[in-house]
Formats: sequence, C-alpha cells, structure tokens
Amino acid sequence: MITSMPGPSFPRAWFPAALAVLPALALPFTASPAAAEPEPPGAPSAYETRVTPAEYYADLMADEPEGAAVVVDGAVSGLHDPEELEADLRETFDALGEPYHVVVSPFPGSGTEWGGAMLPALHDRLGSDGVYVHLRPGSSLFDVAAYGVPLPVDDARSAVMSDPDIAYDAPVDQVAEGFARALTDPGPGGAAAPAPYGAPSAGDRLAAGWRDFLDDLDPTSHNGPGNTGFLAGTLGGFVLSAGGCLVWLRLRRGSLGAGGVAVVTVTAAATVVLAAAVALAPLAHVVSVPEGGAEVLSPREEAFASPPYVASTARVEQIARELEETTAPLYVDPRTPLPLDGLAATAERLADAPVPVRALVLPMDPADEFSGDPEVLAHALASVSGEDAVYLVVGHRYAEAGVRVSASPVGLGTVDSYELWTATSEIEEPSPALALDAALDALEGVEVGEGAYVGTPYFMDSGTEPPGPRVPRYFGEGFPTGVVLLGPLAFLALVGAAALVRLLVRRDGAAGPRALRRMALRESGRLRKALASDRAGEIPGELMPPAEAVLIAMEHGPDDLDHVGAVVVSRRVMAALEDPEGNVGRAPCRVNPLHGPSTTSRRSRVAGGSVPMCASCAQATEAVRAARVLHVRDRLGGRLSYLSLDDRAWVRHHFGAERPARMAERLLEEIDAR
Repeated sequence: MITSMPGPSFPRAWFPAALAVLPALALPFTASPAAAEPEPPGAPSAYETRVTPAEYYADLMADEPEGAAVVVDGAVSGLHDPEELEADLRETFDALGEPYHVVVSPFPGSGTEWGGAMLPALHDRLGSDGVYVHLRPGSSLFDVAAYGVPLPVDDARSAVMSDPDIAYDAPVDQVAEGFARALTDPGPGGAAAPAPYGAPSAGDRLAAGWRDFLDDLDPTSHNGPGNTGFLAGTLGGFVLSAGGCLVWLRLRRGSLGAGGVAVVTVTAAATVVLAAAVALAPLAHVVSVPEGGAEVLSPREEAFASPPYVASTARVEQIARELEETTAPLYVDPRTPLPLDGLAATAERLADAPVPVRALVLPMDPADEFSGDPEVLAHALASVSGEDAVYLVVGHRYAEAGVRVSASPVGLGTVDSYELWTATSEIEEPSPALALDAALDALEGVEVGEGAYVGTPYFMDSGTEPPGPRVPRYFGEGFPTGVVLLGPLAFLALVGAAALVRLLVRRDGAAGPRALRRMALRESGRLRKALASDRAGEIPGELMPPAEAVLIAMEHGPDDLDHVGAVVVSRRVMAALEDPEGNVGRAPCRVNPLHGPSTTSRRSRVAGGSVPMCASCAQATEAVRAARVLHVRDRLGGRLSYLSLDDRAWVRHHFGAERPARMAERLLEEIDAR
C-alpha cells in the first residue's frame, strides 16, 4: 500500500502571489528574439563586441553596384583622396570585363594573423563571383582571389610585385593599373608572365644600381644637390691635382727658359679653367630642374603643420560623434584585432580619473591618415571635438606581442606631458583593458597642478620642413670636401695604382708566396702520383734523387725557395716522361727557373757569366733580365733575388741540373739542420 508523504506547508496567502510571478519568470524564455531591444551605444557590453573586417566591408559593399564594388576606407586619406581614388579604381577594373570587388584599406595589415583570410571571408559573405582585391596604401603588396572568373590573378600579382617600375611604396592607383595590365596583357603562355624567381642577373643589378645612383643625385630630393656638388667638387679637385702635378714635374726639371715658362703658365691656367668648368657645369642642371619631390610638401606633411593635423577629418569626426553618444569616455573600433575582454569594467573606471580622459582602442597603421601615430590622432581628435583631456590610445606593438598605450595630454596645463610619457611608455600588457588600467594607475601617480610642462607635438618638428635653396646646398655640404680632400686623394690613388701596375709588369720575376705554394702543391702532387704509378720505371735515373728530395722537402716546412724547387723538379720529371730524349738534359732558365727549360746559353752580368736561358730571356736586354730575375722571401720574411741564395742546394746545383745526386744529399742536410 502506497501512502503519500506529507509535503511542506506554505502560507495560503503566498499562492496568489506565486501565480502572479510565474508569467514574469517565464517571459525571458518565451519572448521572441526579434522582440529584444538592441543595446544602446553606451551599454557596457558594446565595448566588447567585435566585427571582422570581412563583415565590416561586406556591409559597405551592400550599397555598391553589383559586380562593380569599390570601397575606399577613409583611413587612407593621408595618402589619397578617397573619392578620386574610388573613381580611378572603377575605371581601371571596368576594363577587365569581369565582376570585381575591391577594398582599399590598411586594415587588416598584411602582418596580422587574420589579414590573409579577409578576402575568402568577404566572398563567403557576399556570395558573388568575380575578382576580389585588397589594396593597401603605400605598399605594392596586396591580396587577390578569383571566384568563377577565368583570370590568372596569382600570376598577375607576382608580375606586379616583381615589376622594377613599381616601387615598394607605390601609390594604390599605380599598383591597380599594373595589376589590371598584367591581367589583360597575357604572356606567351596565356597568362600574365611573372618575373623569374631567383637571384637578379648582373644586368639587373647594374640597372638597379644606376637607378639608385640617379635617385641620389635628384635635384628635387633632400640630398640630391649636396651629392651632386660633392661629386663635382671631387672631380674638380682631381683635375686641379693632375694639373698641379704636371706643373710640378715641369718645374722640377730646373731652368725653363721663355718657352718653358709659357708652357707652365698655360698649363696652370688651363687646369684652373677646366677644374672650374668641371665643378660648376652640374650646377646648371641642378638649378634648371623644376621644383618637386621633397621640395613640395605632401598633403599629409602640410596637415601636420597646423590643426586639425590630418588631411581629412572624416574618421576623427566619426570617433568624436560616437564618444558623444556613449556613457563612458571610451571608443572601441569593432575592427580591432585586440582582445576586448574586460573593457566594460574599464569604461566604468575612466569616469573616476583625476583629470578628463578619453580612451581609444582602434587599429592603426603607418599608412593611415594619422601615419600610425597615436599623438597625431590625439591632437586631431581634440581639435575636432574641442575637448581638452588626456588621450589614451591603445594599439598593436609592431612586430611584438602584446599592446601599447600612448598617453597625450592635449590642452591641459595641469598634467606634465613628459612625466606622463615617462610613466606610461613602458606599459606592456596582453589586452587593451589591462593596458588602460595600468595607464590609469600611472595617471593617478602623476602630479597634477597648474603650470605643468606641455610641449609642442613632436610630429610638427619631424622633418616636414622642405629643404632650402639648391645653390647653397650644392656648395655647402660636400663641395669643399671634394675639392680639398677627396679629389686629391683620388688622384693620388690613381697614381699609386698605376705605379703598382707598372711595378708588377716590370717585376715579372716577383712571385707571391701563396701563388708559389699553390703551384708547388699542385706539381708535387702530380710528381707523387707519377712515382706511385706503373710509369715510375720510365723516369730517368738522374732525376730520381731530386724527385725524392722534393717530396721530403714538401713535408718539412718548405719556404719559398723549396716551393720553387718543387715546381721546377716536378715539371722536369713530367716533361721527361712525355719526351724522354728532348727534356732530360735541358737545364731550367737561370734568370727565372719558372720560365721552363732553357734553349740556349747567353752571357749575362745579372746571372753571373754564360748561363742557360729560355728563348725570351736570351733575346732580352740586361735591364729586362734584371727585372725578370725571380724574387722570393727568405726565412726572415724579406724579399730578395733567388740567385743571392747561392749557399742553398737548390741554387748551388741549379735545381738538380748539375750533380743532382749531390743536390739531393745537401738538401736533406739542410732539412735536418732546420
């Protein structure tokens, strides 16, 4: 038998109240999602909502013509006029005859882990076939993909990136034109032909070097006039030195007479005139080139000179509007790739700061309208919004992990800008929330009071001034150094090189130690193989003692003369194997044994009597023979004629041509005595 257990007792008055509450408890579970009200912009969770770049640009492309979508992010206004760029890109891509979807934006950057995935995600959202392109301002690097269209987009991209006429920082419209041209002008294989991979050829390197040289001399660049003046001054100094040397040589001869004085005068005058012409002729080209290049400030550089410090205020106006609509002084760009956890709590803390604070978390890039500079953003936003505050800007640490925070007091005379920078510059945290919390902690430790140091924004003095007049730069930077120092030194270097070449030509008997060693190793190696081969029995008996002595000498610290002996004896042995009857009795040339076997005998004071010589030395004069005598290093490192070493076995027995057996014995004695 089952009996019911008594349940808990409730006061009867609670029952009607429970019935009234139950519908209210069930309402969240039964209400339609469509009936939920969106959170206001200032709601805490709004700061932690992320929007991917593909979602962001897909929403913008929804309003574009189908198959002809071009979205130019306002962040590129520092380098381009967005409206003009959009019109140019439409004209360029219309020529393809295929649907296209083009995004021009520095976000996401090519270095971010989610940058390369933007185009596939954009295609997934749009669901339309065509060419998808993501162009980045100030860079020839871009992403491209093709869906349902027969275009070789990857080959065309490679062709553009390897095109020497498209610089790495080329404008977006130039990159787009190059890409479209590569697609519509296919190579021999039916696709745009990319440049070959691998190391550039010598011709390419020479052409690139020449282009760089001309760029360095461009009169419109910062350094062009100075570099041209330096080269012209150097050439002028060279001419003056050459003319002065000619005059000195003429005066050195002694009495000149009337004709000699006239020659010296004419030479000196011609030198001065020619040097002046050489040094001043390039100046005519420098001053004739129209103004341009670095002499004309870009819109971005002009903007940095005065408020609002940006070429276009579209983006800062949007940020200012959203800051006005929020309940906390925090702006979070939904496209930022940084982690957003904890920003809702940080937003509540910002209002309690000891001074007015505006915090911004957004992606930045060197190619955007702020040049990726948080201080530019802070001053531009303050100029547009009219709000004096400490602006905390959070963004990526370039090429590093974590985030950075930049603190800029704008319009406040109570916060020392240098002290605040010192307190916040070392902040390194993994998320914006933690970085902002650390910055607020640092701000609380900064002394606040009237008369604090507020410096001029540094970007206003960061090289935006155009260079001065060209003529002073031509004469004032490198011209004097070229005339007085580099020109004469270049002339002396040329004279020294000519004298060295002449010395080497005349002293053909001088042989370098390394060259002798290499020759000795090579020839003695051939000799060793010959002695170990089946042909060893064909070597004449009188050559065997010197041959064996050579191998022993090469194993016991040989010097230059030992190397010469190894070369001469080894060559005699190999020659005897090739022509036994014609080479055995022929002694090496006495002037220089490395010349080979002698052909005749001639009397010579240089060699000391009638000695065997090669055909060339036999026909030469005594002066030429003296220049041809072989010179080697002695044991102390000095260079001297090998003939002066007549106490050595090699020289006394003429490298085995005289009493070869005795030479081998003396050579072994010398080796033992070392």
